[in-house]
Amino acid sequence: MDKISSKHLIFIVLGLCIVSLKTYPTILIKTGGTDTWICMIAASILVLFFAYFIFKTCNSKNNFLITDIYYSSTGKYLGNFLIFLLLITYYLTLIESSCIEANSLHTNMLFDTPSWFFVLALTVPALYSVRKGKNAIVIVTIIGISLIMLAGINLAILSNKYKYYKNLFPILVNGISKEVIYTTLKALGLYGFIFAAIPFAKDVANKKHLIRDLLIGMLIIIQMEIVSIIGIISTFGWSRAAVISYPKLIQTQQISYWGFLENGELYVMLQIVGGWYIKYILMFYSMLEILKHFTKLNKYTPYFITLAVIIPSFYISKNIFIFFKALNYFSYICLVNFIIIPLIVFTVYNIKTRKT
Repeated sequence: MDKISSKHLIFIVLGLCIVSLKTYPTILIKTGGTDTWICMIAASILVLFFAYFIFKTCNSKNNFLITDIYYSSTGKYLGNFLIFLLLITYYLTLIESSCIEANSLHTNMLFDTPSWFFVLALTVPALYSVRKGKNAIVIVTIIGISLIMLAGINLAILSNKYKYYKNLFPILVNGISKEVIYTTLKALGLYGFIFAAIPFAKDVANKKHLIRDLLIGMLIIIQMEIVSIIGIISTFGWSRAAVISYPKLIQTQQISYWGFLENGELYVMLQIVGGWYIKYILMFYSMLEILKHFTKLNKYTPYFITLAVIIPSFYISKNIFIFFKALNYFSYICLVNFIIIPLIVFTVYNIKTRKT
């Protein structure tokens, strides 16, 4: 039986949304400064309402086909264009996943190992997982997220004595400035990967508790992201954190207890390697589900997509400065195609179906 439980959706949502905001919060801190954690709280509240509205609409209309909703709301031609933009964002997300893992491990831990090796180490095994189907992806996600959460709890405990919460203040010195708004929008964009959970929600056998379990997953994510950004700013101060590419890796390197308990970065390695692998395969599967209803696929389509991800990833992951500039723009692309356009489309869909 090719169905999943709504409880599985909790792990899927965690796999999609955790790693981006935890791995490179630098792009937020550069604009948000001390107020970044306030912006994260604001973005978290907004994405909670967004997720509730989107999935409530799908559940109440009993329609989880993104292509059908887009066509019903905007017509065939505009719908095709918007779905194409959505698929481009999916593709960029796959590149993000492969490049982040390669670049972070190469620049922080294994400098002698070229970044292209890490790109292959992610994309090739991920292709195998995707080819095995949804059940294999869900199993990998549940196991991986469970281990990542245990590692995160350990890190929060071990790094607590290195945090100085006075670094979180003062807040909103300039009021709700344009920097605060930009930072909130970027954080909201990086939360937007929740949209990719819709194709998985389609296969939930009993949708009675779907919304409840979705919100449970979102609340877990929100507390993790807020605690993470508060921990980074309180450890380094915003000015120092803003110039560290991957602050979580640096934050955990200072852990040392009784002269022998250290190497906290190994926990982060688990989170990076496991977290980005999980996000990659989840996004890949969700992309294939949309493509399946958008155009004809053959058995070689996953191989072509993987090759199309590997080639640019080889070059992008080499230069960390260009890469982080690209990530800044990427957050706005996600905001538009995963949050703003779906919000408009689903609102129109709600109005049209209600009239019908």
